[in-house]
Amino acid sequence: MVSLSRRNIAIVLTLAWLVLSPYTLTTSDIGESYNPIVTMELAAPTITGPSLYEFENGTVGHTLVFEGSDPDPKNYTVTVEGDELDSGIWGGRDITVYLVWLYQGNWIDTLPKDLTLVCTVFNNQDESASATTTVRVILDETAPLVDSSHLWGNQTTQTSNITYEVGSFGHEILWNITEANPEFYNLTLMSNEPVNNASELESGPWDGVDITINIDGLNESRWYVFTLFLNDIFGQNSTSSVNVTVVPDTTYPTLTSPGDISFEFGDEGYEILWHAYDSNPKNYTVTGLILYNNTAYGNVSEYHTFIDVIEPDWIFDEPQGGDIVVVLDTLFLGNYTVTLTLFDNYGRMTNDSVNVTIYRDIRAPVITSSGDLSYEEGYSGYSINWTIEESNPKLFNLTRNGEVYDNGTWNGEEYVLGVSGFPVGVYIYNMTYTDFFNQSAFSLIQVEVTPDAHEPKVAEVSVFQTFSTATTNNLTIHAYVWDLNNIRSLEVQWGVGDPESVDFESETKNMEQSEIENIFTASLGEYKHGVVVWFKVIAQDNSSVQLVFDTGWIAVEIVSQGVDRVPAVLYAVVVILGSLSLLVILFLYFRTRTR
Repeated sequence: MVSLSRRNIAIVLTLAWLVLSPYTLTTSDIGESYNPIVTMELAAPTITGPSLYEFENGTVGHTLVFEGSDPDPKNYTVTVEGDELDSGIWGGRDITVYLVWLYQGNWIDTLPKDLTLVCTVFNNQDESASATTTVRVILDETAPLVDSSHLWGNQTTQTSNITYEVGSFGHEILWNITEANPEFYNLTLMSNEPVNNASELESGPWDGVDITINIDGLNESRWYVFTLFLNDIFGQNSTSSVNVTVVPDTTYPTLTSPGDISFEFGDEGYEILWHAYDSNPKNYTVTGLILYNNTAYGNVSEYHTFIDVIEPDWIFDEPQGGDIVVVLDTLFLGNYTVTLTLFDNYGRMTNDSVNVTIYRDIRAPVITSSGDLSYEEGYSGYSINWTIEESNPKLFNLTRNGEVYDNGTWNGEEYVLGVSGFPVGVYIYNMTYTDFFNQSAFSLIQVEVTPDAHEPKVAEVSVFQTFSTATTNNLTIHAYVWDLNNIRSLEVQWGVGDPESVDFESETKNMEQSEIENIFTASLGEYKHGVVVWFKVIAQDNSSVQLVFDTGWIAVEIVSQGVDRVPAVLYAVVVILGSLSLLVILFLYFRTRTR
């Protein structure tokens, strides 16, 4: 037996040979050449910005934009006097700094004030670039900026002189103001009124918003001066005056002049629309001069002659006037001249006339249909429709293959008909529309229902074997079966032997619907282990052509459902090996004890 010392010496010599052997210290030239690896270094980020930015204290909307770029950006920081002002993820684009943050951080404590802003950008290689801007905040030395405008209705006119007629309304003065540090305002009025010709209208603290005042209701033949005084917190002030003159109403009412109108008798939706204005409106009339009319034409019970309108109080809500509308529906056939006459409070009058021509209905109904339709039997959701253009609708009649399907009175509405679920065939629908003057039009639509072109669907055919006895199993077939036209018959055919043989004998039975929709099942009986059973599923649909689907023959072998015993030979081998292992263990144990 090798001693411990000799065994250790052998291990050391082996390790030394592995370390010092020339086979491990040298390598042979394998005759291959390699190109050097070229590494492209990404450029460092770039960032630029203004060197100086100056603004008056209190003014708003100031921003700094730093233009930066990098193909692999990471993040950015913005500092003011070494303290962080902003930071975040950088997408390699420009960075905007809002200078209002300087006020929120209380960095502006004296004026003037110079602050150093540094914008630094980083990429994912930990490279960086910086841009520095000096922000200078100076005293507000600018007085409030103000300009005046005249507001009237939807009109805005920049002016300091306003003139309007007595009685008109909706007049306002708007002062547009720009001031970063507002404090106080005062609004006064001077006029040539015999009394109260100078007064203070408004006064108080001012937050910088624009100022508006209504100037309606002033006296005619007088002048008025509205003066706005503005003061900021640094003592800078501005003044703006607007002269307002109210003149007598010397103008006539005004109105638009729409064009003449003509339309077919019975047509609806036509009207005359005038837009009228006067600073002192009083009343108006609408009269219809009948040049010609036929009171016997058409369905006279639903029509009438023109009815004059007298409006004693002409008023409107908008400063620049309002619309006057005359509806022309259901007028008798004829020619009319419709005249609108306006009066104001000073006796002035204006009028305008529109000629209206209503001509005879000489046109048959105009029919637009959905067109011919074809679908495969069993499908649903199909419909046809007719849309009709007609001023004087009366009757309709619908036939299918020459036989009356529907008829009755008609008021011009669309007709929609569902045509799903029909048997195979061709159906001709003839829709006839007749108007009040016995003018007719018809439209044909052909609906064709074609035979079913799709066999029943048979899928997920599965076989289940269940234990019956030690040598036999019960056999059951399951299948998913569906058809758009439903299933007429479903059966399973099966037998033992070769189905291609002439003497093959088979049985047939119907498959039954299970508790799950479209899942069918059939029990084929009890068979011995080792037997091969052949079967196929045959489905026929309920369509006009009764299509059949056949799965073809499928084989299944009957196998044991129990647990097989361990073979005797294998069991004997395991016992022998176990016994030998036990003897070896005992031998080693007692040998160790004797030493």
